[in-house]
Order: sequence, then structure tokens, then C-alpha cells
Amino acid sequence: MDSKTSIAKTASEQDASRGSSTFDNVKTTVADKLETAASTLRQKVDQADNPDNVMMGYGGKASELLNNSASYIREMDPQKIKTDIQDQMRRNPGRSLLIAGAAGLILGALLRRR
Repeated sequence: MDSKTSIAKTASEQDASRGSSTFDNVKTTVADKLETAASTLRQKVDQADNPDNVMMGYGGKASELLNNSASYIREMDPQKIKTDIQDQMRRNPGRSLLIAGAAGLILGALLRRR
């Protein structure tokens, strides 16, 4: 292998690891925030005056869902998500275009208002 190929390969590996570490940092931050919100919500439910209240039941469920979401985010694999999206786009190109168009319209409307 010549030096140019080696340098190019090393640079692409560094880019991939940098992207991966950035993604991992975002994943960790989001999961930590979800767990913090779940913990805070759980504390509020536990400190409630009337624990039989229906709203307290919803608070407990919401806390559980936030914890489950945090676990899911920590365990998700970006490569698997990428391949799943590519497979969906190959199987349903029309629906994929509609979803992408709708997302673009919504983002455009949100960004235009700011």
C-alpha cells in the first residue's frame, strides 16, 4: 500500500471515529436528560399529597416511559438505523418522498417563523 492510500484511509477512519464519537456524545446527553426528567417526575409523584390521584398514575407512567426512552437511546446503533431507513426507502419510495416533503414543509414553516 502506498503512502497516499494509507494517508487517505487514516483520514477517513479519523472522520468516521470523530462522527461516531460526536453521535455517542449526543446520545449520552439526550439519554442523561431523559433520565433526569424521569427522576424528577418520579420524585414529584412520590412527594404527592394524594398518591391515589389519577394524575399521579399518569406521572408514574410518564416517568417509566422516559426511562425506557433513555435506555433505547443508549442502546441504538446508528448503522442499523441507517440500513433500516435505506431498506424502507427502497421498498416504499413514494411514501418516503411524501414523508421527506412533509418534513421539509414543516421545518420550513418553523424556521420561517423565527
